[in-house]
Amino acid sequence: MRAVVHALTLIVAAPWLAAPAHAQQEPPAAPAQTAPAPAKPATPAPVTPPASAQASDDDVRISGTVEKFAGGLISVSPSQGVSLTIRFDAGPGINSMRRGKVSDLKSGAQVTAQAKNNPAGGMMAAQVVIYEPGAETVAGTQASTDPSQVVAKITEIGESNDGPQLSLAYKEGERKLTLAKDAVIWIARPASADDIKPGALITLAGRKPPEGEMKVIRASIGPAGGENPPL
Repeated sequence: MRAVVHALTLIVAAPWLAAPAHAQQEPPAAPAQTAPAPAKPATPAPVTPPASAQASDDDVRISGTVEKFAGGLISVSPSQGVSLTIRFDAGPGINSMRRGKVSDLKSGAQVTAQAKNNPAGGMMAAQVVIYEPGAETVAGTQASTDPSQVVAKITEIGESNDGPQLSLAYKEGERKLTLAKDAVIWIARPASADDIKPGALITLAGRKPPEGEMKVIRASIGPAGGENPPL
């Protein structure tokens, strides 16, 4: 989650120059003496904003508990004592998430798989999201800050020495992922803003331009009292 950067205005006071109490009179024969110009105060170094503020658009991800949602504004508490209010206009893809199990993985299902290196070789899926028909399946794009996500279709479910192995087909090619023993499986179904209720857990993804408000692109709603849902 990236921090919201506030513009700072730096004001430098002009130096106050005082005339000497007694000016010395130069001898008539000597040329007029020009008083040396007072030294200019040191110019303060420019204030450099954080890297996130210098980018043309920032990817932002916020997870927390819904406190209030009304009038196009959503208040989310990422932690106790902290509340963020964000404009949430109708339009972004919204999914309702629930936990699944290995038997929910079927050939032909659309999934995203968060992958990591397998010590035994190849790649291992630590988290898999199964998308029901109509659910928002855009991931691994500008709305995602996790480059390890894979958007794919399951073509085959086999077995390996380390556990179930998923054969995935996606637009760049094919990949096989072994399912980690502690892999977390989620099931996403299509939802709408009407499903957002106080107390529910939510994850929002959006873009924050250097000037202007964050624009929500995607949202995932989880059950109250559970875990922050993935996008």
